[in-house]
Amino acid sequence: MAVFIGSDLQADQELTCDVCVVGSGAGGAHVAQRLATQNKRVIVLEEGGFHASEKFDMTERNMVPRLYQEAGGRGTADRSIQVVQGRAVGGTTVINWTTCFRTPERVMEVWREHHGVEGLTYASLVPHWEIVEKRLNVVKMTLEQVNKNNMVTWNGAKKLGWHADLLHRNVKHCAHTGYCGVGCPIDAKQSMLVTMIPEAVRAGADVYANAWVERIERDGRKCTKVIAKLRVPETDQPSGVTLTVKAKIVVLAGGGINTPALLLRSKVDANGRTGMRTFLHPAIGAVGMHQERIDPFVGSPQYVHSDQFVDRGADKIGMLIEGAPIFPMSFGSFVPSFGDEKQALMELMPNLSLTGVMLHDGFDHPDRNEGGHVTLTPAGKPRLDYRWTSRLEEGFKAAVDAAMRIQLAGGAKQVASPHPRYARNEQQIADVVATAPFGACQVPVFSAHVMGGCAMGTNERWSVVDSRTLRHHGFDNLFVIDGSVFPTSLTVNPQLSIYGLASWASEFVLQAVA
Repeated sequence: MAVFIGSDLQADQELTCDVCVVGSGAGGAHVAQRLATQNKRVIVLEEGGFHASEKFDMTERNMVPRLYQEAGGRGTADRSIQVVQGRAVGGTTVINWTTCFRTPERVMEVWREHHGVEGLTYASLVPHWEIVEKRLNVVKMTLEQVNKNNMVTWNGAKKLGWHADLLHRNVKHCAHTGYCGVGCPIDAKQSMLVTMIPEAVRAGADVYANAWVERIERDGRKCTKVIAKLRVPETDQPSGVTLTVKAKIVVLAGGGINTPALLLRSKVDANGRTGMRTFLHPAIGAVGMHQERIDPFVGSPQYVHSDQFVDRGADKIGMLIEGAPIFPMSFGSFVPSFGDEKQALMELMPNLSLTGVMLHDGFDHPDRNEGGHVTLTPAGKPRLDYRWTSRLEEGFKAAVDAAMRIQLAGGAKQVASPHPRYARNEQQIADVVATAPFGACQVPVFSAHVMGGCAMGTNERWSVVDSRTLRHHGFDNLFVIDGSVFPTSLTVNPQLSIYGLASWASEFVLQAVA
Protein backbone atom coordinates (compact mmCIF):
# COMPACT_ATOMS: atom_id res chain seq x y z
CA MET A 1 0.00 0.00 0.00
CA ALA A 2 3.00 2.30 0.40
CA VAL A 3 6.74 2.77 0.00
CA PHE A 4 8.47 3.61 3.27
CA ILE A 5 11.99 4.96 3.59
CA GLY A 6 14.36 4.42 6.52
CA SER A 7 13.50 7.68 8.29
CA ASP A 8 9.77 6.87 8.36
CA LEU A 9 10.28 4.41 11.23
CA GLN A 10 11.46 5.94 14.49
CA ALA A 11 11.18 2.84 16.69
CA ASP A 12 11.59 -0.91 16.35
CA GLN A 13 8.62 -2.63 14.71
CA GLU A 14 7.43 -6.19 14.18
CA LEU A 15 5.20 -6.93 11.19
CA THR A 16 3.41 -10.01 9.91
CA CYS A 17 2.56 -10.98 6.34
CA ASP A 18 1.97 -13.85 3.97
CA VAL A 19 5.15 -13.30 1.97
CA CYS A 20 8.30 -11.35 2.81
CA VAL A 21 10.42 -10.60 -0.26
CA VAL A 22 14.04 -9.57 0.30
CA GLY A 23 15.09 -7.49 -2.70
CA SER A 24 13.08 -5.47 -5.21
CA GLY A 25 14.91 -6.10 -8.48
CA ALA A 26 14.15 -8.35 -11.43
CA GLY A 27 13.21 -11.35 -9.27
CA GLY A 28 11.74 -9.79 -6.15
CA ALA A 29 9.54 -7.24 -7.90
CA HIS A 30 7.93 -9.89 -10.07
CA VAL A 31 7.20 -12.12 -7.08
CA ALA A 32 5.79 -9.20 -5.10
CA GLN A 33 3.53 -8.13 -7.96
CA ARG A 34 2.27 -11.64 -8.61
CA LEU A 35 1.49 -12.41 -4.97
CA ALA A 36 0.02 -9.00 -4.15
CA THR A 37 -2.35 -9.13 -7.10
CA GLN A 38 -3.53 -12.50 -5.77
CA ASN A 39 -4.61 -10.75 -2.55
CA LYS A 40 -1.65 -11.94 -0.47
CA ARG A 41 -0.16 -9.69 2.16
CA VAL A 42 3.33 -8.85 0.85
CA ILE A 43 6.21 -6.95 2.44
CA VAL A 44 9.29 -6.09 0.37
CA LEU A 45 12.57 -5.23 2.08
CA GLU A 46 15.11 -3.32 -0.01
CA GLU A 47 18.62 -2.36 1.11
CA GLY A 48 18.86 0.57 -1.29
CA GLY A 49 17.01 3.85 -1.34
CA PHE A 50 13.81 4.91 -3.06
CA HIS A 51 14.64 7.25 -5.92
CA ALA A 52 12.04 8.52 -8.35
CA SER A 53 12.93 9.68 -11.87
CA GLU A 54 12.95 13.37 -10.96
CA LYS A 55 16.03 12.60 -8.85
CA PHE A 56 17.95 11.16 -11.82
CA ASP A 57 20.12 14.09 -12.90
CA MET A 58 22.11 12.16 -15.56
CA THR A 59 25.45 12.72 -13.83
CA GLU A 60 27.73 9.87 -12.85
CA ARG A 61 29.19 11.72 -9.87
CA ASN A 62 25.79 12.00 -8.18
CA MET A 63 23.94 8.89 -9.30
CA VAL A 64 26.60 6.17 -9.06
CA PRO A 65 27.00 6.60 -5.27
CA ARG A 66 23.22 6.59 -4.83
CA LEU A 67 22.24 3.74 -7.13
CA TYR A 68 25.17 1.29 -7.08
CA GLN A 69 26.36 -1.29 -4.58
CA GLU A 70 29.20 0.05 -2.44
CA ALA A 71 28.83 3.42 -4.20
CA GLY A 72 30.12 1.82 -7.40
CA GLY A 73 33.19 0.38 -5.68
CA ARG A 74 32.17 -3.27 -5.49
CA GLY A 75 34.70 -5.70 -6.91
CA THR A 76 36.49 -8.96 -6.41
CA ALA A 77 38.65 -9.26 -3.29
CA ASP A 78 41.87 -8.82 -5.27
CA ARG A 79 40.33 -5.88 -7.21
CA SER A 80 40.97 -7.62 -10.52
CA ILE A 81 37.32 -7.25 -11.61
CA GLN A 82 35.02 -4.30 -10.95
CA VAL A 83 31.48 -5.56 -10.22
CA VAL A 84 28.53 -3.33 -11.11
CA GLN A 85 25.23 -3.97 -9.28
CA GLY A 86 22.26 -1.80 -8.47
CA ARG A 87 21.22 -0.78 -4.96
CA ALA A 88 17.81 0.86 -5.03
CA VAL A 89 14.11 0.12 -5.13
CA GLY A 90 13.99 -1.65 -8.48
CA GLY A 91 17.44 -3.16 -8.04
CA THR A 92 19.83 -3.41 -10.96
CA THR A 93 16.93 -2.89 -13.39
CA VAL A 94 17.14 0.81 -12.48
CA ILE A 95 20.70 1.11 -13.79
CA ASN A 96 21.03 -1.59 -16.46
CA TRP A 97 21.23 -0.86 -20.17
CA THR A 98 17.82 -2.45 -21.00
CA THR A 99 19.22 -5.29 -23.14
CA CYS A 100 16.93 -8.34 -23.20
CA PHE A 101 17.70 -11.94 -24.20
CA ARG A 102 15.81 -15.11 -23.44
CA THR A 103 17.94 -17.82 -21.84
CA PRO A 104 19.50 -19.79 -24.72
CA GLU A 105 18.23 -23.36 -25.06
CA ARG A 106 21.81 -24.61 -25.33
CA VAL A 107 22.54 -23.22 -21.84
CA MET A 108 19.50 -24.88 -20.30
CA GLU A 109 20.54 -28.16 -21.90
CA VAL A 110 23.92 -27.85 -20.16
CA TRP A 111 22.09 -27.32 -16.87
CA ARG A 112 20.08 -30.49 -17.42
CA GLU A 113 23.05 -32.60 -18.51
CA HIS A 114 25.74 -31.39 -16.11
CA HIS A 115 23.95 -29.81 -13.14
CA GLY A 116 20.91 -31.97 -12.46
CA VAL A 117 18.36 -29.29 -13.28
CA GLU A 118 14.90 -30.84 -13.60
CA GLY A 119 11.46 -29.28 -13.72
CA LEU A 120 12.60 -26.01 -15.27
CA THR A 121 12.73 -26.21 -19.07
CA TYR A 122 12.93 -23.78 -21.94
CA ALA A 123 9.37 -24.69 -22.96
CA SER A 124 8.07 -24.01 -19.45
CA LEU A 125 9.55 -20.48 -19.52
CA VAL A 126 8.30 -19.45 -22.95
CA PRO A 127 4.77 -18.42 -21.86
CA HIS A 128 6.24 -16.42 -18.98
CA TRP A 129 8.69 -14.63 -21.26
CA GLU A 130 5.83 -13.82 -23.62
CA ILE A 131 3.85 -12.22 -20.79
CA VAL A 132 6.84 -10.28 -19.52
CA GLU A 133 7.91 -9.10 -22.98
CA LYS A 134 4.45 -7.72 -23.61
CA ARG A 135 4.16 -6.06 -20.20
CA LEU A 136 7.64 -4.47 -20.34
CA ASN A 137 7.44 -3.56 -24.03
CA VAL A 138 10.49 -5.61 -25.05
CA VAL A 139 11.06 -4.63 -28.67
CA LYS A 140 13.82 -5.14 -31.22
CA MET A 141 15.78 -2.09 -32.25
CA THR A 142 15.89 -0.96 -35.87
CA LEU A 143 19.06 -0.13 -37.80
CA GLU A 144 17.81 3.46 -38.16
CA GLN A 145 17.91 3.86 -34.38
CA VAL A 146 21.50 2.72 -33.96
CA ASN A 147 23.88 5.47 -32.82
CA LYS A 148 27.31 6.14 -34.32
CA ASN A 149 29.11 4.30 -31.55
CA ASN A 150 27.22 1.04 -32.03
CA MET A 151 27.37 1.40 -35.82
CA VAL A 152 31.14 0.99 -35.62
CA THR A 153 30.65 -2.45 -34.04
CA TRP A 154 27.91 -3.31 -36.55
CA ASN A 155 29.92 -2.21 -39.58
CA GLY A 156 33.09 -3.86 -38.33
CA ALA A 157 31.41 -7.21 -37.77
CA LYS A 158 29.73 -7.07 -41.17
CA LYS A 159 32.97 -6.17 -42.94
CA LEU A 160 34.75 -9.08 -41.26
CA GLY A 161 31.97 -11.42 -42.34
CA TRP A 162 30.93 -12.07 -38.74
CA HIS A 163 27.44 -12.52 -37.33
CA ALA A 164 25.72 -9.29 -36.30
CA ASP A 165 22.17 -8.62 -35.11
CA LEU A 166 20.11 -5.96 -33.38
CA LEU A 167 19.19 -6.17 -29.72
CA HIS A 168 15.84 -6.22 -27.93
CA ARG A 169 15.27 -3.60 -25.20
CA ASN A 170 12.56 -3.03 -22.59
CA VAL A 171 11.71 0.59 -23.31
CA LYS A 172 8.67 2.70 -24.12
CA HIS A 173 8.92 6.12 -25.80
CA CYS A 174 12.71 6.00 -25.43
CA ALA A 175 14.46 9.32 -26.07
CA HIS A 176 17.84 7.60 -26.52
CA THR A 177 19.48 9.94 -24.01
CA GLY A 178 22.21 7.38 -23.39
CA TYR A 179 22.30 7.58 -19.61
CA CYS A 180 20.40 4.38 -18.78
CA GLY A 181 23.19 3.47 -16.38
CA VAL A 182 22.36 6.33 -13.99
CA GLY A 183 18.58 6.00 -14.01
CA CYS A 184 16.14 6.92 -16.76
CA PRO A 185 14.96 10.52 -16.20
CA ILE A 186 11.79 10.10 -18.28
CA ASP A 187 10.70 6.60 -17.13
CA ALA A 188 11.10 5.21 -20.65
CA LYS A 189 13.07 2.28 -19.29
CA GLN A 190 10.53 -0.26 -18.13
CA SER A 191 12.41 -1.09 -14.95
CA MET A 192 10.87 -2.63 -11.86
CA LEU A 193 10.81 0.85 -10.33
CA VAL A 194 8.13 2.00 -12.78
CA THR A 195 6.32 -1.28 -13.53
CA MET A 196 6.08 -4.21 -11.12
CA ILE A 197 6.82 -2.35 -7.87
CA PRO A 198 4.04 0.25 -8.42
CA GLU A 199 1.67 -2.55 -9.44
CA ALA A 200 2.50 -4.49 -6.29
CA VAL A 201 1.98 -1.40 -4.12
CA ARG A 202 -1.36 -0.62 -5.76
CA ALA A 203 -2.40 -4.20 -5.02
CA GLY A 204 -1.58 -3.79 -1.32
CA ALA A 205 2.14 -4.56 -0.91
CA ASP A 206 4.33 -2.49 1.39
CA VAL A 207 7.90 -1.69 0.37
CA TYR A 208 10.52 -0.72 2.94
CA ALA A 209 13.55 0.99 1.41
CA ASN A 210 16.86 1.50 3.28
CA ALA A 211 16.23 -1.85 5.00
CA TRP A 212 19.37 -4.01 5.10
CA VAL A 213 18.44 -7.57 6.01
CA GLU A 214 20.95 -8.74 8.56
CA ARG A 215 19.73 -12.33 8.92
CA ILE A 216 16.88 -14.77 8.82
CA GLU A 217 16.02 -16.82 11.88
CA ARG A 218 14.87 -20.42 11.75
CA ASP A 219 13.24 -23.16 13.77
CA GLY A 220 14.11 -26.48 12.16
CA ARG A 221 13.01 -26.35 8.54
CA LYS A 222 10.97 -23.20 9.01
CA CYS A 223 12.13 -19.63 8.51
CA THR A 224 10.53 -17.77 11.43
CA LYS A 225 11.78 -14.17 11.23
CA VAL A 226 13.50 -11.76 8.87
CA ILE A 227 15.59 -9.18 10.74
CA ALA A 228 16.30 -5.89 8.94
CA LYS A 229 18.38 -2.95 10.14
CA LEU A 230 17.17 0.40 8.82
CA ARG A 231 19.46 3.09 7.48
CA VAL A 232 19.18 6.87 7.24
CA PRO A 233 18.35 7.73 3.59
CA GLU A 234 20.49 10.86 3.42
CA THR A 235 23.67 9.37 4.92
CA ASP A 236 23.21 5.61 4.48
CA GLN A 237 24.26 5.18 8.10
CA PRO A 238 22.44 2.84 10.52
CA SER A 239 19.45 4.52 12.15
CA GLY A 240 19.38 2.15 15.11
CA VAL A 241 15.88 0.92 14.21
CA THR A 242 15.22 -2.79 13.69
CA LEU A 243 12.35 -4.08 11.57
CA THR A 244 11.32 -7.68 12.23
CA VAL A 245 9.04 -9.47 9.77
CA LYS A 246 7.21 -12.72 10.50
CA ALA A 247 6.02 -14.31 7.26
CA LYS A 248 4.45 -17.56 6.19
CA ILE A 249 6.83 -17.60 3.20
CA VAL A 250 10.18 -15.85 2.71
CA VAL A 251 11.60 -15.15 -0.76
CA LEU A 252 15.24 -14.16 -1.11
CA ALA A 253 15.80 -12.02 -4.20
CA GLY A 254 18.84 -9.91 -3.39
CA GLY A 255 20.76 -11.20 -6.41
CA GLY A 256 24.12 -12.86 -6.83
CA ILE A 257 26.57 -11.98 -4.01
CA ASN A 258 23.91 -10.50 -1.71
CA THR A 259 21.64 -13.53 -1.42
CA PRO A 260 24.47 -15.99 -0.65
CA ALA A 261 25.87 -13.49 1.85
CA LEU A 262 22.52 -13.26 3.65
CA LEU A 263 22.31 -17.04 3.90
CA LEU A 264 25.84 -17.18 5.26
CA ARG A 265 25.09 -14.49 7.86
CA SER A 266 22.10 -16.64 8.84
CA LYS A 267 24.35 -19.72 9.27
CA VAL A 268 22.56 -21.52 6.43
CA ASP A 269 25.07 -23.60 4.46
CA ALA A 270 24.51 -27.27 5.19
CA ASN A 271 26.39 -28.64 2.17
CA GLY A 272 29.08 -25.97 1.87
CA ARG A 273 27.86 -24.83 -1.56
CA THR A 274 26.36 -21.47 -0.62
CA GLY A 275 28.36 -18.77 -2.38
CA MET A 276 30.20 -21.25 -4.62
CA ARG A 277 30.14 -21.03 -8.44
CA THR A 278 29.47 -17.31 -8.62
CA PHE A 279 29.80 -16.12 -12.21
CA LEU A 280 30.40 -12.68 -13.65
CA HIS A 281 30.46 -12.60 -17.46
CA PRO A 282 33.89 -10.91 -17.10
CA ALA A 283 33.92 -8.14 -19.68
CA ILE A 284 36.72 -6.49 -21.60
CA GLY A 285 36.89 -4.50 -24.81
CA ALA A 286 38.72 -2.22 -27.21
CA VAL A 287 38.44 1.43 -28.20
CA GLY A 288 38.58 2.92 -31.68
CA MET A 289 39.83 6.41 -32.46
CA HIS A 290 38.23 8.36 -35.30
CA GLN A 291 38.82 11.62 -37.14
CA GLU A 292 35.11 12.48 -36.91
CA ARG A 293 33.02 12.83 -33.75
CA ILE A 294 31.32 9.65 -32.57
CA ASP A 295 29.96 10.94 -29.24
CA PRO A 296 29.85 7.47 -27.61
CA PHE A 297 27.78 8.89 -24.73
CA VAL A 298 24.91 9.92 -27.03
CA GLY A 299 22.17 7.43 -27.87
CA SER A 300 21.19 4.30 -26.03
CA PRO A 301 24.10 2.26 -24.63
CA GLN A 302 23.54 -0.92 -26.66
CA TYR A 303 21.88 -1.70 -29.97
CA VAL A 304 23.93 -4.47 -31.59
CA HIS A 305 25.57 -7.79 -30.76
CA SER A 306 27.50 -10.60 -32.40
CA ASP A 307 27.29 -14.33 -31.63
CA GLN A 308 30.33 -15.06 -33.79
CA PHE A 309 32.34 -16.54 -30.92
CA VAL A 310 29.63 -17.86 -28.61
CA ASP A 311 30.95 -21.38 -29.16
CA ARG A 312 34.75 -21.65 -29.50
CA GLY A 313 34.87 -25.34 -28.65
CA ALA A 314 34.76 -27.18 -25.34
CA ASP A 315 38.37 -26.31 -24.47
CA LYS A 316 37.91 -22.55 -24.82
CA ILE A 317 35.61 -20.03 -23.20
CA GLY A 318 32.84 -18.58 -25.38
CA MET A 319 32.09 -14.88 -25.66
CA LEU A 320 29.38 -12.42 -26.70
CA ILE A 321 30.30 -9.20 -28.51
CA GLU A 322 28.17 -6.09 -27.93
CA GLY A 323 28.33 -2.40 -28.61
CA ALA A 324 29.01 -0.42 -25.43
CA PRO A 325 29.03 3.26 -24.43
CA ILE A 326 31.75 5.49 -23.02
CA PHE A 327 31.02 7.91 -20.18
CA PRO A 328 33.48 10.39 -18.69
CA MET A 329 33.76 9.25 -15.08
CA SER A 330 33.69 5.52 -15.71
CA PHE A 331 36.09 5.78 -18.66
CA GLY A 332 38.48 8.03 -16.79
CA SER A 333 38.61 5.76 -13.75
CA PHE A 334 38.68 2.48 -15.68
CA VAL A 335 41.53 2.97 -18.14
CA PRO A 336 44.89 2.53 -16.32
CA SER A 337 46.76 5.50 -17.73
CA PHE A 338 48.16 8.61 -16.09
CA GLY A 339 49.37 12.13 -16.75
CA ASP A 340 49.64 13.26 -20.34
CA GLU A 341 48.37 9.95 -21.74
CA LYS A 342 45.24 10.11 -19.57
CA GLN A 343 44.63 13.72 -20.53
CA ALA A 344 45.02 12.92 -24.23
CA LEU A 345 42.58 10.01 -24.02
CA MET A 346 39.97 12.08 -22.19
CA GLU A 347 40.27 14.88 -24.74
CA LEU A 348 39.73 12.30 -27.49
CA MET A 349 36.58 10.90 -25.89
CA PRO A 350 34.08 12.49 -28.34
CA ASN A 351 36.00 10.77 -31.16
CA LEU A 352 36.11 7.32 -29.54
CA SER A 353 33.99 4.20 -30.03
CA LEU A 354 33.86 1.02 -27.98
CA THR A 355 33.20 -2.67 -28.55
CA GLY A 356 32.67 -4.76 -25.43
CA VAL A 357 33.09 -8.52 -25.09
CA MET A 358 31.78 -10.61 -22.20
CA LEU A 359 33.13 -14.07 -21.45
CA HIS A 360 30.94 -17.07 -20.66
CA ASP A 361 32.23 -18.45 -17.37
CA GLY A 362 30.77 -21.59 -15.83
CA PHE A 363 31.20 -24.11 -18.66
CA ASP A 364 34.49 -25.76 -17.69
CA HIS A 365 32.50 -28.85 -16.70
CA PRO A 366 35.17 -30.88 -14.89
CA ASP A 367 35.69 -27.96 -12.51
CA ARG A 368 32.90 -27.97 -9.90
CA ASN A 369 34.37 -24.89 -8.20
CA GLU A 370 34.77 -22.73 -11.28
CA GLY A 371 34.19 -19.01 -10.95
CA GLY A 372 33.90 -17.07 -7.72
CA HIS A 373 33.24 -17.84 -4.07
CA VAL A 374 31.22 -15.52 -1.83
CA THR A 375 32.23 -15.48 1.83
CA LEU A 376 31.85 -12.93 4.62
CA THR A 377 34.15 -10.28 6.01
CA PRO A 378 34.46 -10.01 9.80
CA ALA A 379 31.79 -7.28 9.58
CA GLY A 380 29.37 -9.64 7.84
CA LYS A 381 29.68 -7.99 4.43
CA PRO A 382 30.13 -10.06 1.27
CA ARG A 383 33.60 -10.86 -0.04
CA LEU A 384 34.00 -12.29 -3.55
CA ASP A 385 37.10 -14.26 -4.47
CA TYR A 386 37.23 -15.03 -8.18
CA ARG A 387 39.62 -17.56 -9.73
CA TRP A 388 41.68 -16.14 -12.59
CA THR A 389 42.50 -19.22 -14.68
CA SER A 390 44.52 -19.85 -17.84
CA ARG A 391 41.22 -20.58 -19.62
CA LEU A 392 39.96 -17.14 -18.63
CA GLU A 393 43.21 -15.45 -19.61
CA GLU A 394 43.14 -17.03 -23.07
CA GLY A 395 39.56 -15.79 -23.41
CA PHE A 396 40.56 -12.22 -22.61
CA LYS A 397 43.24 -12.32 -25.30
CA ALA A 398 40.75 -13.62 -27.86
CA ALA A 399 38.19 -11.03 -26.78
CA VAL A 400 40.57 -8.10 -27.12
CA ASP A 401 41.75 -9.40 -30.49
CA ALA A 402 38.14 -9.59 -31.74
CA ALA A 403 37.18 -6.17 -30.35
CA MET A 404 40.24 -4.44 -31.81
CA ARG A 405 39.65 -6.04 -35.21
CA ILE A 406 35.99 -4.97 -35.19
CA GLN A 407 36.92 -1.40 -34.35
CA LEU A 408 39.55 -1.27 -37.08
CA ALA A 409 37.21 -2.80 -39.67
CA GLY A 410 34.45 -0.43 -38.50
CA GLY A 411 36.41 2.63 -39.54
CA ALA A 412 38.71 3.52 -36.64
CA LYS A 413 42.08 4.96 -37.66
CA GLN A 414 43.75 3.60 -34.54
CA VAL A 415 42.57 1.11 -31.94
CA ALA A 416 43.54 0.58 -28.32
CA SER A 417 43.47 -2.41 -26.02
CA PRO A 418 42.26 -1.76 -22.43
CA HIS A 419 45.86 -1.60 -21.11
CA PRO A 420 46.06 0.63 -23.28
CA ARG A 421 48.28 -0.46 -26.18
CA TYR A 422 47.77 0.88 -29.66
CA ALA A 423 47.53 -0.54 -33.19
CA ARG A 424 46.80 0.71 -36.71
CA ASN A 425 46.59 -2.58 -38.60
CA GLU A 426 45.92 -6.28 -38.06
CA GLN A 427 49.58 -7.18 -37.60
CA GLN A 428 49.96 -4.60 -34.86
CA ILE A 429 46.80 -5.95 -33.22
CA ALA A 430 48.34 -9.43 -33.22
CA ASP A 431 51.51 -8.01 -31.67
CA VAL A 432 49.52 -6.27 -28.91
CA VAL A 433 47.61 -9.43 -28.05
CA ALA A 434 50.79 -11.52 -28.07
CA THR A 435 52.85 -9.20 -25.87
CA ALA A 436 50.41 -7.40 -23.55
CA PRO A 437 49.87 -8.86 -20.06
CA PHE A 438 46.49 -10.45 -19.34
CA GLY A 439 46.94 -11.64 -15.76
CA ALA A 440 44.86 -10.58 -12.76
CA CYS A 441 45.16 -6.83 -12.13
CA GLN A 442 47.25 -6.44 -15.30
CA VAL A 443 44.30 -5.50 -17.51
CA PRO A 444 41.05 -3.75 -16.53
CA VAL A 445 38.00 -6.06 -16.44
CA PHE A 446 34.49 -5.41 -15.21
CA SER A 447 31.26 -7.27 -14.68
CA ALA A 448 27.67 -6.05 -14.89
CA HIS A 449 26.09 -9.51 -14.54
CA VAL A 450 26.39 -11.50 -11.32
CA MET A 451 24.96 -15.02 -11.45
CA GLY A 452 25.19 -18.11 -9.29
CA GLY A 453 26.14 -18.67 -5.67
CA CYS A 454 22.91 -20.51 -4.80
CA ALA A 455 22.84 -22.97 -7.69
CA MET A 456 19.61 -24.80 -8.43
CA GLY A 457 19.42 -28.53 -9.08
CA THR A 458 17.97 -31.72 -7.67
CA ASN A 459 21.15 -33.16 -6.16
CA GLU A 460 21.28 -31.71 -2.64
CA ARG A 461 25.01 -32.40 -2.41
CA TRP A 462 25.89 -29.96 -5.19
CA SER A 463 22.99 -27.49 -5.27
CA VAL A 464 21.38 -25.02 -2.84
CA VAL A 465 17.92 -24.65 -4.34
CA ASP A 466 15.49 -27.24 -5.79
CA SER A 467 15.19 -26.50 -9.51
CA ARG A 468 11.63 -27.86 -9.58
CA THR A 469 10.27 -25.06 -7.38
CA LEU A 470 13.23 -22.79 -6.36
CA ARG A 471 12.56 -23.76 -2.76
CA HIS A 472 15.72 -23.91 -0.62
CA HIS A 473 16.74 -27.50 0.05
CA GLY A 474 16.96 -26.85 3.81
CA PHE A 475 13.61 -25.13 4.35
CA ASP A 476 9.91 -25.69 3.79
CA ASN A 477 9.04 -21.98 3.51
CA LEU A 478 12.12 -20.33 1.98
CA PHE A 479 12.53 -19.67 -1.75
CA VAL A 480 15.43 -18.14 -3.68
CA ILE A 481 14.23 -16.35 -6.83
CA ASP A 482 16.98 -14.32 -8.45
CA GLY A 483 20.08 -14.69 -10.61
CA SER A 484 21.97 -16.50 -7.85
CA VAL A 485 20.23 -19.78 -8.72
CA PHE A 486 21.78 -20.11 -12.18
CA PRO A 487 24.27 -23.05 -12.27
CA THR A 488 26.42 -21.32 -14.91
CA SER A 489 26.53 -17.91 -16.47
CA LEU A 490 23.75 -17.28 -18.97
CA THR A 491 26.00 -16.24 -21.88
CA VAL A 492 23.58 -13.33 -22.44
CA ASN A 493 22.46 -10.27 -20.48
CA PRO A 494 20.40 -11.72 -17.61
CA GLN A 495 17.41 -9.51 -16.85
CA LEU A 496 14.84 -11.22 -19.10
CA SER A 497 15.99 -14.65 -17.89
CA ILE A 498 15.33 -13.56 -14.30
CA TYR A 499 11.98 -12.01 -15.18
CA GLY A 500 10.79 -15.24 -16.77
CA LEU A 501 12.19 -17.36 -13.96
CA ALA A 502 10.46 -15.21 -11.31
CA SER A 503 7.16 -15.34 -13.15
CA TRP A 504 7.41 -19.14 -13.35
CA ALA A 505 8.48 -19.61 -9.72
CA SER A 506 5.81 -17.27 -8.36
CA GLU A 507 3.27 -20.02 -8.97
CA PHE A 508 5.08 -22.27 -6.48
CA VAL A 509 5.25 -19.49 -3.91
CA LEU A 510 1.53 -18.93 -4.32
CA GLN A 511 0.88 -22.62 -3.80
CA ALA A 512 3.07 -22.62 -0.69
CA VAL A 513 1.13 -19.72 0.83
CA ALA A 514 -2.12 -21.54 0.20
